[in-house]
Amino acid sequence: MRIFEALLLGIMVLSASAGNALGENYESEDVSMLMVSGTGDSTADADMVTIVLGVQTRNESAAGAVADNAQMMAEAVDALQAAGVPEEEIKTSSYSIYPTRDWIDGKQSEKVIFEVNNQVTFTLNLTDEVELGGIIDAAVGAGANTVDSVSFGLRDPNPVQEEAMEKAVVDGMRKAEVISEAAGVALGRILSIAEGGSAPIPMAESKVFFAADAGAATPIVPDDVKVTATVTITYEIKDLVEAPA
Repeated sequence: MRIFEALLLGIMVLSASAGNALGENYESEDVSMLMVSGTGDSTADADMVTIVLGVQTRNESAAGAVADNAQMMAEAVDALQAAGVPEEEIKTSSYSIYPTRDWIDGKQSEKVIFEVNNQVTFTLNLTDEVELGGIIDAAVGAGANTVDSVSFGLRDPNPVQEEAMEKAVVDGMRKAEVISEAAGVALGRILSIAEGGSAPIPMAESKVFFAADAGAATPIVPDDVKVTATVTITYEIKDLVEAPA
């Protein structure tokens, strides 16, 4: 009995002040409200892939590290284009030069080493003709020595986002029905529905395994893309009745 009394009291206190927060003024009405949240998921097969790979070089001179890196990256980019990656898709995503000291037997060396990191990013449509493993192998064979990510996504995420949002609304309405029935109240009109936003499309990362056999291409298996949406629904509560003992 006390549990239901507490629940009913919590519903009743969501009155005029909550109405203002929702963008409407219910001060002239004695409005009791119930606010619920709903979530929904939707998945789809990935139709695009974004790959980030790079070249890391180290040298006792900054100029030497830069020169080595430039040559290796140029050869890696040429290999990517030869493997079918359009030139306009290859973009520099990060470039850094910094001094460092190695640790040897628990002691930091006095010798300064300059390290240069250069990364490029490119995006491809997933088709039967695209051999991701072969493309990565070509770049690595030409000088790329870091593969930072291989992630999958959708060119047009709208249909998946809309489906997730529909499921979120259904989930929220179902929760409202369960809560109102348990509390012994009736649901009235919907006062507001606020979108919590779709979660950023999770670019599902695949695992990259470099083949031990030089004649075998690196196997890369695309994953599904999952989108999660959330909504908040506010109902008017009517016909407030005494909860059963």
